[in-house]
Amino acid sequence: MKGAGLIAAAGRSRRMEGFKPLLEINGFPMIAMTVQSMENAGIRDITVVVGYRGEEVRRALKALEVKIVENPFWQDTDMLASVKLGLEAVDRRQGVFFLPGDIPLTSPGTFQKLREGILAAEPETEALIPASGGKTFHPPFLFPAGCQKALDYQGSRGLQGAFGAMKTKTVETADAGAQMDADDQKDLAHIRDYARKYRGISPQLCEKLYDEVNLPAHIRAHCMAVGDLAAWMARRLTEAGAFLDIELCRSGGCLHDLLRLEPFHEKAVRKFLEEKGYLALAAVTGAHRGFEQEPDTLCREDVLVCLADKLIMENRRVSLEERYRKALEKKEVKKRILQDIEICRRLIKEFEVMTGERL
Repeated sequence: MKGAGLIAAAGRSRRMEGFKPLLEINGFPMIAMTVQSMENAGIRDITVVVGYRGEEVRRALKALEVKIVENPFWQDTDMLASVKLGLEAVDRRQGVFFLPGDIPLTSPGTFQKLREGILAAEPETEALIPASGGKTFHPPFLFPAGCQKALDYQGSRGLQGAFGAMKTKTVETADAGAQMDADDQKDLAHIRDYARKYRGISPQLCEKLYDEVNLPAHIRAHCMAVGDLAAWMARRLTEAGAFLDIELCRSGGCLHDLLRLEPFHEKAVRKFLEEKGYLALAAVTGAHRGFEQEPDTLCREDVLVCLADKLIMENRRVSLEERYRKALEKKEVKKRILQDIEICRRLIKEFEVMTGERL
């Protein structure tokens, strides 16, 4: 059961100084990061309900493949009204994952736990709700019967009342990001700090880092080509059932050679990004030189970026044979090179089997 995605972003953000969907996190509008969190779980049928400043939200989502539904009565209705409008518009037959627009940091792992819960759910279950330490949080998954319960609910308790009318089951998952919603400036500061540590950054922020270190144009072109390939691979893998942070893969690829001109540049870029607070990015970029040990799967951001780097020469896509031709022509080929080639071949095979596409 793949499931559709529904995001409610029609409100006015009265408690926040600023309009929440458009507030910047890691160089992205918040609403774009909320969409990205669903895309990281392979959800492609995503509907966003807009209202206040709806045209601006549409523009912020222009590059993303989402459907937009308008709530013309956003001033006089609550979130449940937006949810109902969205549910009327989506394909409910495979169930629906739901997120408010101001919860942008749900991890791929939480969606994975929910997918496992879907497969194990009893027939009468109408909704699955993530939980940790006795507390529930977003995103719930509504089975078709749960979607109908939400549409039929006419009580006075809004979204909470609609879920109270359903037969629900909790799914245990530890995800600090999923428990962060942006109600006020203090919440926003926590979200930005968490995103900086654990998520990818926008192409525009990558460009700023290029400028900061005066990265030569030819290395920039190589980095961007690796980032594009890594993002494409991650997207195809998530569509095939993997759970990956696509933008972490993209920005990890875009920054892997950020300090290429320095000695031991992998260690240098890792330290550089760690000092700026980009911990996940530092881990991904610092591991791109080769495979210290054979990875058990391609479906990890650091492994995927490392493979993407091996398939790009300058700024063009090449085969493994072309990538390693000069190294293999030497009289004594280093054992590490032969090991990397064999690992890359296995990872390419994994990609092609999972996705059905040639790499």
